[in-house]
Amino acid sequence: MALTDALRKADELGGEGRYFDAHEELEAFWMKASGDEKILLQGLIQIAAGLHRLKLYPAKTDGAFYLLGRGAEKLAKTRRLLEPESLAALEVALSGIRDSGKAPGSLVFGLRPASGNYPQG
Repeated sequence: MALTDALRKADELGGEGRYFDAHEELEAFWMKASGDEKILLQGLIQIAAGLHRLKLYPAKTDGAFYLLGRGAEKLAKTRRLLEPESLAALEVALSGIRDSGKAPGSLVFGLRPASGNYPQG
């Protein structure tokens, strides 16, 4: 399923600290998505872009934090598509990033589709 593939790709690239590449790869999935899946992917794209910006410009947090916040809002709106634990873990990670004011060297986003919505394979 496309959403599962997108989440796996985001994890792979985020885990390598390649936030810009994660943003770019997710856009390909986003262009083909619709409805809540499109909103979810847009949120993850915004988070990846925010992390990339924070990594490049650590002294300029406003824009990065704006993107992280907007992305988190979109994920919250589409929470029914995600395993609650995976969303909660990412929210905690984002809160820690905002508190520290620093982008982690890498971040596995860890989002998983909710059971029953998509195959987990």
